[in-house]
Amino acid sequence: MWLFILTTSMIFAGLTSAFLVRKGAGGAWTAFSIPETFKVSTLLILLSSVFLQVAHVANKKKQPLLTMLGLFFTLVLGILFCIYQIQGWQQLTDTGIYLSFNPNPAGPFFYVITFLHAAHLAFGLLFLLVAFAYSIYQWRKPSQEINSNTGILTIRTDLLTLFWHFMGILWVYLYFFLSYNLK
Repeated sequence: MWLFILTTSMIFAGLTSAFLVRKGAGGAWTAFSIPETFKVSTLLILLSSVFLQVAHVANKKKQPLLTMLGLFFTLVLGILFCIYQIQGWQQLTDTGIYLSFNPNPAGPFFYVITFLHAAHLAFGLLFLLVAFAYSIYQWRKPSQEINSNTGILTIRTDLLTLFWHFMGILWVYLYFFLSYNLK
């Protein structure tokens, strides 16, 4: 997981560096405002991290119902984050900001950076779905039938929490970076 985090950090560092270099080159670079929808998606991903932290702690304390509920709300908020991202991209398209470098190269940078983040998050939603499904199974089984020595869900929530918090922090960085540099 740490290798993934390091690699992803380098990818986004490269993209934000390229953004700054291209912006500094001047030319047809035109500033635009980020739709408010992206502010809502920022709140959603932060709230989802809170619920995942609740699920993670509950899992460690062997509280299957709270684990399941925390994972459920994290999953719902993660899906809503992706939906709001799509709505934000649609709002940009409606205002004339396109993926094409003509006439404005700022648009494609915004789309690529935010889409790549959303793609990573969507991949994480798959793992979240698996952990949620397993938490349902764990909740429905009587506690004496669950092999507590395997720690399968504990491992999933440890790695998932690390991944999810990283993606949340990365989004907050990207949101403020793009908000500041698109002005």
